[in-house]
Amino acid sequence: MNSKRVDLEKGFINIYDFGEIKLHSYQTNDLMYDESYILENKDNVLLVEFPAFYDNLKEFEEYVKGLNKNIVGKVFSDHPNGGTIFKDVKGYASEGTIKSMKEGTIHNLVTGLETSFGGSFAKEYHNITDILKEKQVNIGGFELNITYHEENIEIEFPQINSVYTHMLGHDCHSIVAGENHANVIIEGLNGYKRKGYTLILSSHYTPETLEDVDTKIAYLEDIKKIAKISKNINEFKEKVKNAYPNYSGLNYLDMTASYFFPNN
Repeated sequence: MNSKRVDLEKGFINIYDFGEIKLHSYQTNDLMYDESYILENKDNVLLVEFPAFYDNLKEFEEYVKGLNKNIVGKVFSDHPNGGTIFKDVKGYASEGTIKSMKEGTIHNLVTGLETSFGGSFAKEYHNITDILKEKQVNIGGFELNITYHEENIEIEFPQINSVYTHMLGHDCHSIVAGENHANVIIEGLNGYKRKGYTLILSSHYTPETLEDVDTKIAYLEDIKKIAKISKNINEFKEKVKNAYPNYSGLNYLDMTASYFFPNN
């Protein structure tokens, strides 16, 4: 699908026109390659995930306000921080995300990133006013099909034949918590293929296609094989780096290695 690019001071926007709905994909160009999304129809905009650093929040806010539409909500799955802007807009999240903000993965990541990045990291949580249930919801004319996971959600946008998931990235490493987790991811990606989505949206990569899904499945299958023939964590990491020398996200590879080799 063709897209129009708008360059901002730090990041950039890709705009995908689906007719009645436009998707604005904001690439922050921050250290984590974060991605945020804006859905626009003739009257309203809906925000999905927010930037994680203060310098991105300013230009994100200015861009959204420049659309001159009513902001009907902000939806969160994995990135509910950055809560210094659009404070009065309704906040939507699942029970799992809310719990994770208090005591789970999201809480631990936000605490760790605040320590790592200090004053540049936007640690403040958004106020969650509405709980998303596992069903179809309509917010300001935007249809969302919500699928619960333990600490986050998957969101299908049927009007634009697209789906949001936390991570994909066809040419970067991902956090894979062992072989069973790899199989779960592969099963989910094959489900995307069966449904024939136009775009796969994620928190850490620009929108991708089903061709990119095939690339990711092959990577995950390879990761499992490499783990079985590796004697230890260092050998595993070296073999993966050699197999995928141009992949970004080496910090994610470190985390994956620790899951496959927990005793090293």
